[in-house]
Amino acid sequence: MPFLTRMLLLIAAIATFCMAAHATSSLSFDGGGYSLELEIGDTGRPVVASVTFHKPGDVQGIVLRGNFRVKAFDPRRKELVLVYGGADERVEPFTLKVHGNRATLEVARTRIRSAFHWSM
Repeated sequence: MPFLTRMLLLIAAIATFCMAAHATSSLSFDGGGYSLELEIGDTGRPVVASVTFHKPGDVQGIVLRGNFRVKAFDPRRKELVLVYGGADERVEPFTLKVHGNRATLEVARTRIRSAFHWSM
């Protein structure tokens, strides 16, 4: 393979790696002592890749991957509905509903309203 072709392939591989490295961002909810950090990936369209759930007083948090449902996610319209059914016994089932910059977290038979940060 000619040197120039190898160099172009290397540059394309590096560019692809750099784009993939920047393809994640995060969104967050803080309220009532609970904190949720949503890792957003971009596979052609934004998707919720993981959720780190913090109970009141928990600084480490528990990472949830693939065991939650995203019923709605439209960053342009700032809408999100995420449901976690409790597959990990360390995290109670919860529902997070977001409309604009306002969010409601339903967890432990409590409804917590707070701001939502769309910092994608």
